[in-house]
Amino acid sequence: MFTVSPSLLSGDLLNLGAQLDALRGLENLHLDIDDGNFVRGISFGMDIVRAVAGRTDIPLDAHLEVLNPCDYVEALCACGVKRICAHVEALPYPSLFLSAARKNGARYCGLALNLKTPAEVLLPYVDQLDYVIFVSVEADYDGLPFRSGVLAKVRAAKAFLRPETEIWIDGGVNESNLQEIVTAGVDGLVIGRSIFQAPNPVAAYHRIRRLVQEYADKEV
Repeated sequence: MFTVSPSLLSGDLLNLGAQLDALRGLENLHLDIDDGNFVRGISFGMDIVRAVAGRTDIPLDAHLEVLNPCDYVEALCACGVKRICAHVEALPYPSLFLSAARKNGARYCGLALNLKTPAEVLLPYVDQLDYVIFVSVEADYDGLPFRSGVLAKVRAAKAFLRPETEIWIDGGVNESNLQEIVTAGVDGLVIGRSIFQAPNPVAAYHRIRRLVQEYADKEV
C-alpha cells in the first residue's frame, strides 16, 4: 500500500496539539529529528516526540538527521514509534543501527540517503532493510526544488532491493512532480508544505492521496 506521510515540521508548531487533533485519521505522520549538527536545523527533541506520541494515535515515522542515530533508537521505540530511518552518511556501521532498531521493537527499519549518495551503498544491508528514504533535495536547506535525478537512484535500487522493501521519496514533493514520482515505482512519499500550507491540510492530504491512486492506476 502506498504511504503518504505528512511532515509535521511543516505544520503549525505553535499549536501542535490542535494541529494533531485536526489531523486525526491520517495514515501516517513524519517526524524529522534534526540535531543542528548533521544538518543545521534543530527540530524535534525527544520531549516533543513523547508529547506528540501521547497526543495522537496516528502512526509515526522518525527520520533521524543526526550525528549519532543509535542514541535515539531506544527512546523512540519506547514512545511507540514503529518506523525509524537514519542516514547512512552518519552511520559508520549501518547494520548495527538496523539491528538495534529491530531489537528495540521497530517494525520498519530503514536507511536514508542524501542526494549525492549512490543507491549502491545499500547493497550490504539488503536483507535488513524494510524501507529506504531517498532525499530528493539538498537536505540542509528548506524550500529547494525536487531534483528529478533522484528517480534514477530509485530505479537502480529497485534492481537489487527485496520486492518487499519500500522506497520513499522525501523533499520538494508537490502536485507538479507527483506523477513522475509515483510512476517511478516508489512506495511512499514525505510531503510537507504542499499539505500544511494549504488552507485545509486534511483536504490537501486527501487530494494528494486521490492523485497518487489515479497515477498508480494509469501504470497498471
